[in-house]
Amino acid sequence: MKHLVLALIAAALVVPAGAAAHPLGNFTVNRYAGVEVSGSRVFVRYAVDLAEIPTVQNGARFRRPGIAAQLARGLRLELDGRRARLRPLASRVTMRPGAGGLKTLRFDAVYEGGRAGRALSFRDGNFTGRIGWKEVVVRAGRGARIVTSSSPSGSASNELRSYPRDLLHAPSDTSSATAVVLPGTKDGVAPSLGDAPAERSRGGFEALVGRDGGAGVIALALVLALFWGAAHALTPGHGKAIVAADLVGSRGKARHALALGGIVTVTHTIGVFALGLVTLALSELIVPERLYPWLNL
Repeated sequence: MKHLVLALIAAALVVPAGAAAHPLGNFTVNRYAGVEVSGSRVFVRYAVDLAEIPTVQNGARFRRPGIAAQLARGLRLELDGRRARLRPLASRVTMRPGAGGLKTLRFDAVYEGGRAGRALSFRDGNFTGRIGWKEVVVRAGRGARIVTSSSPSGSASNELRSYPRDLLHAPSDTSSATAVVLPGTKDGVAPSLGDAPAERSRGGFEALVGRDGGAGVIALALVLALFWGAAHALTPGHGKAIVAADLVGSRGKARHALALGGIVTVTHTIGVFALGLVTLALSELIVPERLYPWLNL
């Protein structure tokens, strides 16, 4: 497991952010909670969307029996000042393809909170410290009515199924809500788990490299990689002026240039793995997304 996490983190350090399949980044843990007052009862519709790296780190935990009850302990629903016991009614785990052939994971659950009260408060205490979209909505139905609420009644992300692109630079960061409600007299009806998220459509380049085209395609890919790598090396930076001055000043020959290029290649690669090893060692104490900006620096 640690070797796989190391490989993923090393890849995350060199792959441009725009190539990530998850719109908020491949480190994110995204959460949605919908508190629904249905008639005389209260229900909570809860969803967690894990990006690629959290899926590797926590995917096995989500696939174990009893995960719905474990997550319920991190959710605090209070009705008229008393904490309600959230009883799992249904749950589902869905795996989807992510970036680079990796997987992302989505967890859905519905909880019953008992009879509704006039004063309602909710707080999501799961995955504190992890970056990602955090959203809480409060809605009512079957004769119940919301008098006042600190949260909206609709989800801006379609319950983590479709993140609004104009808000990705400043994602929702709400993990609690309070409301005053008027419960109804009808029996409550539990919400459904909802539709499973649609499969992500792969981009043209990702679909191309994921296709099995035989030895010819592999050889062509290596040639193209060599070409674009050389083109990248010709862009500003990389100390070319210093390298050229050194070779000219020392009257270097072709073999010296090749040796220098080989050294740069090896040290470049070693640097990536060194950053991955540092991240792996420190990730036991600090979550990866907090390390990431420092590693960039």
